[in-house]
Amino acid sequence: MVTPAISYTFSERFSADASTSIYINRLIENTDPATKTTQPLVTDGADPGDTLIGFHATFYPGSLTDIVTASLTAPTGDRSEGMGTGQVTYDFNNHTERYYNKLGFLVDLGIGNSSGLFNDLVVKDYTSVGTLAHFQAGAVLWLPRRTYIEAAAYEQLPLGSQTVYRAVQRGDDERANDDDGGGNPPAPPPVAVTVSTASEDNGFTTFVGIPLVDHITLSGYYNRSLRQRLDTVSVGLTFVLRSKPSKRSLSMIDRALREAEGSGH
Repeated sequence: MVTPAISYTFSERFSADASTSIYINRLIENTDPATKTTQPLVTDGADPGDTLIGFHATFYPGSLTDIVTASLTAPTGDRSEGMGTGQVTYDFNNHTERYYNKLGFLVDLGIGNSSGLFNDLVVKDYTSVGTLAHFQAGAVLWLPRRTYIEAAAYEQLPLGSQTVYRAVQRGDDERANDDDGGGNPPAPPPVAVTVSTASEDNGFTTFVGIPLVDHITLSGYYNRSLRQRLDTVSVGLTFVLRSKPSKRSLSMIDRALREAEGSGH
C-alpha cells in the first residue's frame, strides 16, 4: 500500500491535511464458482481508497495540549470492491495530551458516522456507515533521536444500526444475510450487511516510529481487536519531502502521515 499525503500549517494553531491510500496488490474473495473452492482468494489490481481530509485547531490550556479535529472522507474508493462507503462521511474528535518530560498521556473523545475515520492508523477489513462514539486513552514515550513508542486502548461504540461493508465475508456476515433460513449461501462479497453493533470494536494498539535519517522514518504497529477477534500488524516507511521539526509533541506532518497510513479502509 502506498499513501501520498500532504499537510499545510496555516499558523501555529491551524492546519489541514489530505491523503489517499492506494492498494497495489491485495487479496479479495473469489466469486467465480468454477474456481472458488480450490482458490478462495484471488489477487486484485491497484485500487484507491477513500480520500481523508482533516482540519486541526491546536490550543494550549495550561500545561495541556488540546487538538480539535474535523475530518471527512471523499468517496474516491469503489464501494463495489470494498474500498469505501460510496458516500461522504465525517468525524469530530478532541485529542488532549499532557507531558511529563518525555512521557505523555493522551485521551481522545469523538463522534462520527463511519468506522473508517476512527483509529484510522489501523487498516481494517471493513468500513461502516452509522452514528458512533469513540474513545481512546494511552501514553507516548519519546526516546533519543525522535524515536517514540505509543500505546493506547480504544472503544468504538455504535449508536444504532450500522451498514457494514466488507471485502471478505466472515461467519457473522453469512448468518446476517441468510434471511430465508434454508441454509442457502449469501450473496458474494462485497455485500452490505445491516445489523446493530456490527461495527463495535475495542482493543489495544501499539505504534513505534524510528527516524532513520532526517526525512525517512521506519514505523510499525500491532493492533489487537478484542471485539472483532483480529490481530493486525503493519510495517512501513514514510518519506517526508519537507517538514518543520517537532518541539515536544508530534508535528502536524508526523500526525498527518500516521493518520494517512490507515486512511484507505
